[in-house]
Amino acid sequence: MMIVQRICVLDGAAYELAYFGAAEKLAKINVPKRAKFLRVIQAELSRIQSHLLNLGLIASAAGLDTLTRITWGDREKILYLLEKMSGGRIYHIYNIPGGVRRDIPPDFSDRAREVIGYIRTRLKIYEDLTMNNQTFIDRTKGIGVVSRDDIIKYDITGPNARGSGVNIDIRKDVPYEAYEEIPFSVVTQNSGDALARTIVRIKEIEESLHIIDEALNMLPEGPIKTSSTEDGKRITPFSKFPKGEAIHFVESARGELMFHVVSNGDNKPYRVKVRGPTFDTILVYFPELLKGTYIADFPVIYWSLDNCPADHDR
Repeated sequence: MMIVQRICVLDGAAYELAYFGAAEKLAKINVPKRAKFLRVIQAELSRIQSHLLNLGLIASAAGLDTLTRITWGDREKILYLLEKMSGGRIYHIYNIPGGVRRDIPPDFSDRAREVIGYIRTRLKIYEDLTMNNQTFIDRTKGIGVVSRDDIIKYDITGPNARGSGVNIDIRKDVPYEAYEEIPFSVVTQNSGDALARTIVRIKEIEESLHIIDEALNMLPEGPIKTSSTEDGKRITPFSKFPKGEAIHFVESARGELMFHVVSNGDNKPYRVKVRGPTFDTILVYFPELLKGTYIADFPVIYWSLDNCPADHDR
């Protein structure tokens, strides 16, 4: 399902989960518990690497290339774990209807905990170079302020909403996969500026590390995929899905992501509608947010909103 990941390769796991979640609802396919936990691990690894990428981008826009090199170097360690899970470094094509393609290697848990420990030690560096760095603060504080009212008016979600004090997170509000079983906190800030959005993403990396650690500790034994639907129909790559439609939404690295799938009874969807998390933020709200700002602040504001250009091109 590379075409699904290509909608936003910066966080492809979320797009897999949203699409297959809709397909599984439509065909009444139950996912084994072990597969649900593995999906959570993949999703949170993807969230971390996406946030590290964004930290590098906003740091570069603010003239702090040192942080760009640090975060992008650390991101390679997360990509290594995703490659261990899926076999792919960039396109982590891991999910199928009813579960995941393969189980994790025997040494994955130990490798993952090594990387988790390493990234936790690096969080202090990220904080020192952003929220404790006066130069970065001067370039981001009070810049690109998004009010709570505008969050609601323009339907802005994810870290951009939480940076303005709006406590919304699909993982908590409408839990999917194994998120209901894993305790974690929703990170918020109240100032709504570029600095607040950066802080939210750094703190979310910390929470994602915690989620992965807990998921590894709670990972149950058992199958990683199911071979039939609730009514006993065998699942194959050529299986026809029942007529109907289904909606599924998840919390991607950039906010709420929704897939609406319509089936006419064939083995491929008749129609798929994708509601990406950055369309309203960038293509609709961004021009309004730039009014009255300095040209030099454009790149900082733009990357603080964590855009995914491919999400628009679709």
